[in-house]
Amino acid sequence: ISNTESSYETLFQKGIGVPLIQNIIELYKKEIITKKQGNSIIPLDDFTIFIQYFQNNENTISVIIYMEEKERSANFPKLYFLSKKINKQVLSKAPVSEIVDVFETEIEIPRSEGIIAIFIIGATGSPFISKINERRSNIADHEVHISGFISALLSFSNTIIGEETGAKLKEINFGNQQFYVITKGNVIFAFLVENMNSLLQRYMYLIADEFLYQFKDYIKEFSGDVTPFTKFEKKINQYFII
Repeated sequence: ISNTESSYETLFQKGIGVPLIQNIIELYKKEIITKKQGNSIIPLDDFTIFIQYFQNNENTISVIIYMEEKERSANFPKLYFLSKKINKQVLSKAPVSEIVDVFETEIEIPRSEGIIAIFIIGATGSPFISKINERRSNIADHEVHISGFISALLSFSNTIIGEETGAKLKEINFGNQQFYVITKGNVIFAFLVENMNSLLQRYMYLIADEFLYQFKDYIKEFSGDVTPFTKFEKKINQYFII
């Protein structure tokens, strides 16, 4: 974070949504810039947020945010020493890839089970990217048809019920399986689920936020080439076991 322009750049994020990061920075920016080094703890309903920050030079401050489930007991000293280790790398101008490797090695982000397939679809029904359990070949064979069906169904429901604003989770029941659908930024995120759980539901919104954050400019000028979307599969694999 810049302590002269009050602007910031996110170098790495995993398991915590972009909107929440933005809210935390906005709420604590003045404190961080004034104190330049310290920490804060934010209790939420289901999670605890830990913020640790260090001054790098006259103009920049490193801010590291951790989010832990409330029922778990976070090892605060461990997080503090990890933050110091990370900041040391920042001061030495280490590549971002090396900093990410430290997080990946020392902090485990749980992946969620219970999901069969993910479809990310354009507003016109064009499939951007999908990830399907390899044992469900019958679903993979009808990927395009499923994308078109979901898009048409949502278009019909919006016509009958009225257009909804913001991201809202909708459920389409298929007996033993359910499609959970989020529409946001003219993009449809459809998750075929066998067993829903709170972690899975949180990751659904995270995936939607991160996809739009990463590709918002490309989607505006989308010409039909879905190749750039393929790299998002790595992000899906970070959160889901499919």
